[in-house]
Amino acid sequence: MLSPASGENGEDIGTIRGEITITRDDRDELMGRQRITDRYLSRSARSPETRQPLEPKRYTLPQKTVIYLEPIEPVQHPLGSYSSNRVILDQRELMFYPHVLAIQKGTTVVFPNNDDVFHNVFSYSQTRQFDLGRYPQGQFRTVTFDTPGVVRIYCDIHAHMNAVILVLDNPYFTTPDEEGNYSIPDIPAGRYTIHFWYGRNLVESREIEINPGTVSHINFIY
Repeated sequence: MLSPASGENGEDIGTIRGEITITRDDRDELMGRQRITDRYLSRSARSPETRQPLEPKRYTLPQKTVIYLEPIEPVQHPLGSYSSNRVILDQRELMFYPHVLAIQKGTTVVFPNNDDVFHNVFSYSQTRQFDLGRYPQGQFRTVTFDTPGVVRIYCDIHAHMNAVILVLDNPYFTTPDEEGNYSIPDIPAGRYTIHFWYGRNLVESREIEINPGTVSHINFIY
């Protein structure tokens, strides 16, 4: 379904809008995280009086969902494929937030520790390998990601902690709102593959065409 797009350069660009619908239940994932968290706290060197009970929370839809584009053929306008931004992948309540983080290549990610225990963030992914070592609450480490690809993040101390960083070649990506609505504006006209990533996995990919001055409506159900 297509409708007129607005904007000064509407003759050269288009927009994608859509809705993400999740029908799956993550109860088993939560129970697994709770068992590992309880096991860790039972072995903690802290006294029972100072241990704080932790109940893993559900990630919200924006925290674990990304929609992004990859061009199939050269587009008329450059895609601006390098970024100097800094973004945060937080560590709190023995979890990474967000669970899935999309960035443009060249972005520096900050890994603050906001738990009252040590963390050790690392990745063995071919896209970007690193090991930040152990550091306490209130400190942070940084990593710059210069190569596009998928980077799977873990904590060497807490086996249940994991996250995904999607390092992308262009700025045409987004996360949905709490209701599942998303929008990617100002896309140069051309042919693309649109990808829907949820949690730890790529769920679906489709070939699409962005026509000048139009809004393309693309929905995903998982």
